[in-house]
Amino acid sequence: MTLALTDFGEAQWIGFDHSMLSNQEAASYVCFRHEFQWEPMNEALLHITADYRYTVWLNGHFIGQGPVRGWTQEWFYDTYEVEAWLQPGINAIAVLVHVLNTSTFQYIAGKPGLLARLSGRSLSGRPLEVASGQDWKWRRHFSFGSPTPRISSQQAYAEHYDAGPELPGWKVAGFAVNEEWREALPLGMAGCEPWIKLRPRDIPLLTEDEVYPAGIKSFGTVTLPKPAWSMDLRQWLLPGVVNASPNAVCGMVATTVKLDRPIYARFCFQDRTSGMNVKLYVDGQPVTSRDVSGSHWSGLYDYEVHMDEGEHLLSFLIEGTAHDYHFQVSFQEVESGRSIALEPRLPGISEGRFVFFGASLLEDSAKPRSLAAVGSWQLLIAFKGMRIIPHGQEHVSNVFHQMTDAVVLSRSLGTDQVQGLYSSCGGNADYTLLRDPGDGKAVRIIYEFEQMTAGWIEFEICAEEGAIVDGYGFEAYQNGDIVHMHSMHNTLRYVARKGWQRYRSFIQRGFRYWVIQASNLSGDLKIRFARCIQRTYPSPRIGGFRCGDERLNRIFEMSRRTAQLCSDDAFVDCPTYEQAFWVGDAYVMSGVQATLAGADPLVRRSLRLAAASMNRSPVVESQVPSGWENVLSTWSFLWSIACEEYYGYWGDAAFAEEMYPSLLKQIRYFRDECVDEGTGLIRSPFWNLLDWAAMDCPDGAIVTHVNAWFAESCRRIAQLADLFGHKQDAMELRSLRATIIAAINVHLWSGERQAYADCIHKDGSPSSVFSEQTNLLCYLHDVALPERQSALLSYLTEPPVDFVRCATPFMRYFKLQALEKAGMLKPLVQEIQDTWGHMLEQGSTTCWEDMPGRWSSAYPTRSYCHGWSVAPAHFLPRIILGITPIEAGFKKVRIAPQPIGLHWAEGKLNTPEGLVEVRWIKGEREFKVDVRLPRGVLGEVILPPAPLTADGIIVSGSGTPPYLTAGKWTISVQDEASITIVSEAVES
Repeated sequence: MTLALTDFGEAQWIGFDHSMLSNQEAASYVCFRHEFQWEPMNEALLHITADYRYTVWLNGHFIGQGPVRGWTQEWFYDTYEVEAWLQPGINAIAVLVHVLNTSTFQYIAGKPGLLARLSGRSLSGRPLEVASGQDWKWRRHFSFGSPTPRISSQQAYAEHYDAGPELPGWKVAGFAVNEEWREALPLGMAGCEPWIKLRPRDIPLLTEDEVYPAGIKSFGTVTLPKPAWSMDLRQWLLPGVVNASPNAVCGMVATTVKLDRPIYARFCFQDRTSGMNVKLYVDGQPVTSRDVSGSHWSGLYDYEVHMDEGEHLLSFLIEGTAHDYHFQVSFQEVESGRSIALEPRLPGISEGRFVFFGASLLEDSAKPRSLAAVGSWQLLIAFKGMRIIPHGQEHVSNVFHQMTDAVVLSRSLGTDQVQGLYSSCGGNADYTLLRDPGDGKAVRIIYEFEQMTAGWIEFEICAEEGAIVDGYGFEAYQNGDIVHMHSMHNTLRYVARKGWQRYRSFIQRGFRYWVIQASNLSGDLKIRFARCIQRTYPSPRIGGFRCGDERLNRIFEMSRRTAQLCSDDAFVDCPTYEQAFWVGDAYVMSGVQATLAGADPLVRRSLRLAAASMNRSPVVESQVPSGWENVLSTWSFLWSIACEEYYGYWGDAAFAEEMYPSLLKQIRYFRDECVDEGTGLIRSPFWNLLDWAAMDCPDGAIVTHVNAWFAESCRRIAQLADLFGHKQDAMELRSLRATIIAAINVHLWSGERQAYADCIHKDGSPSSVFSEQTNLLCYLHDVALPERQSALLSYLTEPPVDFVRCATPFMRYFKLQALEKAGMLKPLVQEIQDTWGHMLEQGSTTCWEDMPGRWSSAYPTRSYCHGWSVAPAHFLPRIILGITPIEAGFKKVRIAPQPIGLHWAEGKLNTPEGLVEVRWIKGEREFKVDVRLPRGVLGEVILPPAPLTADGIIVSGSGTPPYLTAGKWTISVQDEASITIVSEAVES
């Protein structure tokens, strides 16, 4: 019997009657509750899981939220020790299940359900048990408004909570259920479809740290914009499709407006980068769009059109490929720029304000384009296939529009408008009092946190019934202006009941600045606090680094903070925009979090999640578990390299052996299915991205860097084959690597350019593009023939002017690896100083996704907290302290400190054996290094070059007399040692 079957015993998966919910809803919240008798006991365990997500309370006490992300066929459950929240007599368990009928980049839409079992033992020794089953009750939680805009194409839906229809007391015993509470529907026992295998949570619970704002960035009053037209067209464009993939779409939305005067109007659209490209027709005439992205990455655009008095037909043609299907349009008067309202209407129809024509509903798939040219409503309704979009399918709120299009009236508030402005920044009983700004206006406070944070927003307020408190998180200012995130709705709407009330969000968010914009107050609003319940993988400061250069110290801490915020229930690319486990991004983060915070369980979990994607794809997918079934070639190979490096660092042979079949399977797929017959090289049919730069690496081409990664993966897996005694596999892999490297040098080297071209195109023509990225990887992975090495070495610091340059901090991780390999340590540290130092200079507390150059100078990056950019937290201890393993699992460690212009440095790294601690100080004629190793670990201290003999080296503690190795003075140590060089000069 598996552990899960033991933990859940007779518990049943339970669900609800789906007919009680609208089948048009992509997300909803369902309450489950059960009352039970309990006896005094010594201990009690609650085992619980749900699909998609649960939040659970016992007797009104919050217990937790989960489960961790996973593949449906291997679903996870959580276990809590809950004896502290149980009482003799009647108790109540309450569970809020978040139902999601659309896939995201963290979740694959499945079958909603709840499974729970509470078990314990009374003081007399009698077993106690409460299990989910048909006697549990359920009802929909009507406080959660729906539908709402999607947060982003990678996440679920924005949060809208109305405290009016709340269910006071439903979480505690004695609550009287009425006829709206129905019996739960049994779905099957533990192990039933689709949750065939249940696995206990494999990482610790996330933190729940209260973080208060450091202060207030700005405050004042705003005029609210007129409502936007806002709705999700997924179900209309893609009926029955619930994936998170980019999909080809074709359809048209139409409505009419009746004007009482001529207007010159601007139709403003949000995003056509990942969203839909909407083309506007007015009375059958196409209108030309304007790109107004400016410095923003997301593809903002609008249309300007003159419309006369009277009725006009507005047609919105949607064609192309999209990840997101959010239709949002707002309106401005062109001359004044002020927000205006256009009232959509369907003459003679009351059921809705818009109609939809989809290609699947028409005889001709090109029909939407021809329908857009129809000049009047009377002609349009003559066509078959028209469907009315019901009123209930329009979004109940669009907070992002209310925030970004509001017009600031004042940037300060008088004492008659606000009292105790900063009182809501702390955790005491004081509060900020705000006066009602009047109809059509809102009062706005922007809280500034000391640094980026991620978690649940929580606030406590006293308000009149119906007061609206909108929230919005963003990451940065640029030139004094908010950097709005036009690709996502990082927002919340809370509609208050009367009196004091506290609300904790149910959705994880990342931000540094949190806006509260309050309207419809009908009286005073008191804010006791607005804070973040920070939720990350536990990240104690086990490892660390400090040196004599404060700029490097701040860069290190910025990188450490970024890695922490990007450590969720898996490594995620960023805590704000996507919250997705991108496998290649995790390669950079995993070593940092393991050595600095002891997060090796998160590393193992993430590598396993990636491997499990091969149950549906031939190789490891790019981001998992996800509704977008996608392969990114480099990310697949970085997974295999990460598995080998995990063994090298942690010495976990059992885990490496568990991964080995998948590692071999992936290599053999590329060998058997992707080799080009003419060249013998890998022609990957997948996404071949490496860097957000103008490289030439299209899907289906023979891409140089993909072949270099493949060769390196063969080398790494061959080493594991040796470890496990698979001699034939090792020979096969080394032969394959040699073959690929030889072919790269024959077909992709340009003698004229003395460099490797980016690719060979499908038509057989060599690429004319040469890049820093391609050539540094060929150096790093020993692709180049010996006579070509010197050219590649020179490109590490002085690439030709026409080479494509490294764009992202992610790509610079591999550049730093190449510089380390070449022994170019001063340029390595300078690269860190320049790249990450620039982020510091802009006031950032975390590492950026991009660097200036990809977008305009006014918009240096998308995400201001991105896990693939934490390279300094890896390289500074590794290079300046010189800590690296000699043997797998750190049974033997090398310490080779490098002063590199510094006078002192100290730090420590977490290893499987314990802490490795190093401190060194450099004087005018003396260099001293102190080392402390875990018990049983052997160390090899390699001193920096200096003109001295052995007599000039003083060793105390457990160190041996110095000896020369490869021309460098070396001391073997165990436990603790102090070593001092006395010399005229120590190389810096």
